[in-house]
Amino acid sequence: MTRQLVVTRRGSVEILTLTRAGSDNRITQQMAEEMVEAIEKARHDRSVSGCVLTGHGDVFCLGGDYRGAGAGTAGRMEFGRGHINVFNAMARLGKPLVAAVNGNAHAGGFSLVVACDLAFMAEDATLGLPEAAHGLFPFLALALAREAIPKKLLFEIIYDARLISSAEALALHLVNAVVRREDVLQAAIGAVERAAQGNPDVLMLGRDLFYGMRGLSPEQALDQARFALGSALSAADEPTLN
Repeated sequence: MTRQLVVTRRGSVEILTLTRAGSDNRITQQMAEEMVEAIEKARHDRSVSGCVLTGHGDVFCLGGDYRGAGAGTAGRMEFGRGHINVFNAMARLGKPLVAAVNGNAHAGGFSLVVACDLAFMAEDATLGLPEAAHGLFPFLALALAREAIPKKLLFEIIYDARLISSAEALALHLVNAVVRREDVLQAAIGAVERAAQGNPDVLMLGRDLFYGMRGLSPEQALDQARFALGSALSAADEPTLN
């Protein structure tokens, strides 16, 4: 079976490339499973300082491809579960995760960009949730997009199936920088390298804390932060073995 996610290394940075260029890098059940496998492996590999997520060719990702999923409601639900598993794995990575948005990122592709810690976007790329134009609704994307985009603007984008230019994406802080298409991958790799210069254990502790805070009350979040701080300070007090 041909793999739909290619994993390569640039130094200590692992590059995860969606490789269904003939199908706009749409996420199948197989691709979702390969993404979860690669991300979980990267979390436990101490030689990996962080990951870059990008697409092969001129497109980042234009959503999901449920062809091949099981028939009926059960099959569609399983397809949705595969996407959820990807986003959960991304949150659990424990290391910097940066999107190199080499081309258009729509629907599920938009969600992947939002789910990354940082994002660098090609000048001529667009973001969007165009499902309404095809008789659907960005159901899964709402879980992530509602935290990234103000409500009024989010519904405008959804109802009008309006695409977001790179300039607007930057203004909305959906991406960190807009660069030439040929520079996107290197910009993302550089961001991982800079972010990973600190203590990897403390970095993992902090990143896990951020994603673990979602859905908590302020009191609960502060309590989680207190335990994380205690763990980090205890680790700093441990003697270094030479």
